[in-house]
Amino acid sequence: MTTLHSAVQNEKLSSKQGLLQKLFAVWFDAFVYNQIWEDPRVDIEALSLDGNSRILTISSGGCNAMNYLVEGPQSVTAVDLNKHHIYLLNLKLAALKHLPSYEKFFAFFGHGKGENTNADYLRYIRPSLDRETRDFWESNTLGGSYLYGDRISFFTNAGLYEHSRNGYFLRFFHKMANVFGCKPDEVLKARSFEEQEELYARHIDPFFDTFVIKTLGKLPVTMFGLGIPPQQYDELKKDLTDGGSVIDIYRERAKRLACDYPIEENYFAWQAFGRKYDTENRQAVPEYLKEENYTTLRANADRLKTKVGSATDEIENGEIGTFNRFVFLDAQDWMNADVMTELWTAIAEKAEPGSRIIFRTAGAESPLPTNLPGELLSKFRYEKEASERLFKQDRASLYGGFHLYVLEQD
Repeated sequence: MTTLHSAVQNEKLSSKQGLLQKLFAVWFDAFVYNQIWEDPRVDIEALSLDGNSRILTISSGGCNAMNYLVEGPQSVTAVDLNKHHIYLLNLKLAALKHLPSYEKFFAFFGHGKGENTNADYLRYIRPSLDRETRDFWESNTLGGSYLYGDRISFFTNAGLYEHSRNGYFLRFFHKMANVFGCKPDEVLKARSFEEQEELYARHIDPFFDTFVIKTLGKLPVTMFGLGIPPQQYDELKKDLTDGGSVIDIYRERAKRLACDYPIEENYFAWQAFGRKYDTENRQAVPEYLKEENYTTLRANADRLKTKVGSATDEIENGEIGTFNRFVFLDAQDWMNADVMTELWTAIAEKAEPGSRIIFRTAGAESPLPTNLPGELLSKFRYEKEASERLFKQDRASLYGGFHLYVLEQD
């Protein structure tokens, strides 16, 4: 059975890389993401979702699993080796099913906080939660309990989007940016692409020239805050040009996030630069938080199942044809050749022809050609043009590549 530590640790602990992987595994075994950082609009087009789609997805913050419900698939199964992310998705799902109104639901996950969230949790959500999920939200680490109280208090104090390890990471760098006279949230005021470019140049780009970024940005452990393990950091560096540094990659992706998509609807930019959604106009929010989708989501809520575990185990232990759509986020960057081969062998054996598989990578290139045996790789068709086109549409701008594969006929 795959565990979080075994998924991350694929080098000997005695090596530098193995030690970094161990440190990351310990760090990542916590509440890391308060939202997901993969664009569901891209996913939905790549997967060609319809009423026959049976989706297996890695959960992360759970937003995309919820977003897929809008499309009316037959089923969505969200798995994650990080149990804390499943607890967050369980909370979202219970809130969707049992809160009496859209506004109460939006208070929890749109605003991330509200005056009545604690009372609404106790009255409407708590009775439907499993014990593990309930215990998670009604407890905290020793330091977290002292600073914030139980985790459910996140929704009554600073708000959900100020918390999680990714949230603390963003909070730290926002404070550093302000110290150096940079104001990342100013870009959210832009009303045109020209203003986005101008505000980026004034308030975000200079931060990449400060000693904070130049020093900390080159350390693999700094990237733990973005959920990037050491092996993925190494993949990221493969895209460096001669004389370039990893800071150049960060700068390019931050500019893409700030400037390449309409800021008024890019909720990834709002979270990265403002640590919030656009709660006034409610356009820069995930689809699952839009009022026009609320009724559909509630009607489809029972189609979503959650489970702590690995995607590979879920496929291997399931019946043939259980899934025909697969969403692996950036998990391929975490895997060595043996683990990757096990996963794709399971897909070839258990999925039906025409099944569609998507994932993202820190670098531009797909790792499959250099890691899968030729006979196994030949069972999948790489949709290169579609992958490149969809990559350019990904508003999150966090990754270097997006990849779509289709299982061929035998």
